Order: sequence, then structure tokens, then C-alpha cells
Amino acid sequence: MRRRILTLALALCLVLGLAPGALAADSGTARAVFEGSAPDANGCFTMDLRIYDATFNAFQFILWYDPATVVPVDASGKETDDFSAFATERDNGWMATIGTSIDTEKHLIDFTGYVTPGKSVAVDAEPKTGVAIVGEGGLDLFSFRFKKVGEQPVVLKLAVKDSGTPWKEVLPTGGAVVESGIAAPVTVEFKYTDGSGSSGTVDVPQPGEPEPTADELLKAGIFLEIGGHAAVVEGGVTAIYPGEPNVTAYAHDNRTFVPVRFVAERLGAEVGWENDTQTAVITKGGHTIRMKVGELTYTLDGVEKKLDVPAEFTPSVNNEFRTMVPVRFVTEALGYQVEWDQARNLAVVIDPEYGWDPAGDVEAKTMDEAVRLLNMYGSFV
Repeated sequence: MRRRILTLALALCLVLGLAPGALAADSGTARAVFEGSAPDANGCFTMDLRIYDATFNAFQFILWYDPATVVPVDASGKETDDFSAFATERDNGWMATIGTSIDTEKHLIDFTGYVTPGKSVAVDAEPKTGVAIVGEGGLDLFSFRFKKVGEQPVVLKLAVKDSGTPWKEVLPTGGAVVESGIAAPVTVEFKYTDGSGSSGTVDVPQPGEPEPTADELLKAGIFLEIGGHAAVVEGGVTAIYPGEPNVTAYAHDNRTFVPVRFVAERLGAEVGWENDTQTAVITKGGHTIRMKVGELTYTLDGVEKKLDVPAEFTPSVNNEFRTMVPVRFVTEALGYQVEWDQARNLAVVIDPEYGWDPAGDVEAKTMDEAVRLLNMYGSFV
């Protein structure tokens, strides 16, 4: 499974409907600049956050500060964990915030802002409802209060996973600017014009595509044990055909066969049978597949396709038969990924969007759980 990480900001956009589908997001890489002023006689200074060159609905940043060099303070210069006392919004009413916090134990500062529904803000551009549009002139978002501690330069940076400092699972990249519901490329810059801090620029990694959990894969796939009359579907064990123990997935001539009706119906297709022509008719999503048993061809919406081995019958009960198809048919005609794991004697059918990796650790855990379930409950269905 390969899916975008949903940061808190992105989730907000989706929940609140803030992400129109046709925004112009062609301004290139957004820039978020944290710019610190010179410390006063008490070491207190402000750090302003501005965003440049972006069309966005929301943003989120998580910062880590080194308490040996700097601490968040209120207007009086006293160290604080109250975000509202530490930060001043510079939004003129267009912005709403959520999830703002200061963790003085882990030294994390977390804040998310988004365009309030019905509001807009634009710099040198035509405004669009629910959208912030800004170019080279920049848009002020926050002014933060800090106090420099000690003689070393201020250390304030993105809370990025694997950076050696604390970070949050919700945003392992440390920052995101969301355009049209998608986290856009963003460069984050820390500037201290008087040399009081550690200046630098960070290109925020694009959101990754996290590994699925074994539970997610187990519920998403169909798992058939070769020679077994049961299968795991939606995370539970079911009979392939109740009362028909002879109908199993099987292999011969280096080919794996699966029961077409059972698999197709669980993938959301409808299956019909034309007895006079010995043809299975499968319909799904406006497409029609016709496959005659014993032939090396089938048609998809009238276009002829080829198989390396034909569909065939397997005996059932009461002198009845079930139609079995090679797994290549499931892959090519129905559009699903099929994998065969010889060590576990297991066939896996899954939507290709999950990016099943036959050698993956999570996939191995998933297959082990499927085998465990089949061994435990297969004889009861």
C-alpha cells in the first residue's frame, strides 16, 4: 500500500472541505521563512514566520528548540508553555488555528493554521474563497517570542524524523504546506541577520508513502491456500463454496488456478454463466469479460485477449463443476495483483494500489496470519 501521509493540516482540509479541486498551484516551491530579530538586553527576541510563493489552504510546522540556547517566552520574557502567550497571529482575520502547543519536556512547538471557511487572502493576486495566494511579497503568519540562553547560537529547527531530536509521528517531515489538498514542495529557512542563531535552509521532503499494517493488508486481500476449501476474505475465514469441499485453489503444470466466481464476486464483480456456450460472463465497472472454458482467448469489452493456459472445470458435488481460471486472468482481466507464495502454499489476490511486495516484512507477517487463521478455522467452514 502506498498512500500519502495525512498530516493534521491535510486532514483538516479534507474534513472542512477547504481544498477545491481546481486551484492554480503552479507557483513552484513554496518558501517558509522564520526570521529572528536581534535579542534585546534581556536576550528576548521575536521570530516572524512568513510564507512566500505558495497557493495553499493549510500549513503545519513542528519545531524543536535546544533549551540550552533558547526558550519560548511570553510578553514579559518569562518562559511559557502557553502557545497563545508565546505566539501572535499576523493574519488579519483570515486564518484559523488548531493543534497549537508547546511541549517543554520534548522541546517541541507544534502549530497548524488554515484558511477559515468562507475567507480568503491574496497578495498581488485575485482572491479565491478558502484559499491563500501569495507570491514574492510574502504573507505574515506568526510572530513568536523567544529568549536566548547562554552564549551559544540559537538552535531552532524542524522536528524531523531521524534528526536525532524528538519529532512527531503525525508529521515526520517537520513541515507541510497544503495546496489543493496535497502537501506541496516547501523550503524552510531560518534567518538570524545578526548571527545570534544557526541560520540555514531545509528542503522539506515530500510526504512519504508509509508501509501498510498487516491488519490493513489482511482485510484488503483474498488469501487462498492451495488445496484448501477455505479462504481469508476481509480478515475472516470463509468457505470458498459452502458444502463443496472439493473446490479449492490448486496448481498444476506450473500454473495456479483459482475459482473465478468466488474471486470475482469478492472483488465486486457480477458473474453469469452461459451453459450453451460454456462461457463465463463477468461484469464490473461498466466492463464485460467473456471467457469460454477450454479456450486460450477471452474478450474484454469485445477486444480479444490471450491466456497462456485456458480456464477449466473442477469437480464439485452432485456431478456439478466449478470454473477455474489461471491467476494471470485475474491480474490481466480484473486488474488485481496476484502473488503465489510457495513456502506458505498461499495465493494472494489484492488491489495493486496496495503495492504488495512479496518479499516485504509486513507482507510476510500478513501471510503468516492468514495461514494461522486458515489452520485454526478452515475446518469449521
